[in-house]
Amino acid sequence: MPSVLRADDTSPAARLTRVDAGRWRLDGALTLAAVAELAAALPAAGEGGRAELDLAGVSQPSSAGVALLLDWRARLQADGATLVLHNVPRPMLSLAALGNVQALLGLGDPPRRSAPAPPPMVTSAGS
Repeated sequence: MPSVLRADDTSPAARLTRVDAGRWRLDGALTLAAVAELAAALPAAGEGGRAELDLAGVSQPSSAGVALLLDWRARLQADGATLVLHNVPRPMLSLAALGNVQALLGLGDPPRRSAPAPPPMVTSAGS
């Protein structure tokens, strides 16, 4: 039977559900209240030290939700495990990019700014 942690039964609950050993699903609205409730939870890693987290069911991403993922990732890393995110909603990717934390979440490197092009060389006709 999957284990479920609900944030609040009076609102669309955010919940962390164990799918299988090392595999989890996060669903619902990641409101500040929901994240405060979920903060005590930690998806457990399976064999190989990986906790796989599917975010396809997140209906309302938020900066608090990004902070929750950063916290879980740091706590798992402190235990020698890794948090691997799947199906990250586009708005959550945007929030991670805005905070410049994509790499910290394992979502790839932040985009690099290209160097400005050097000024064109000017030559005189008589040289």
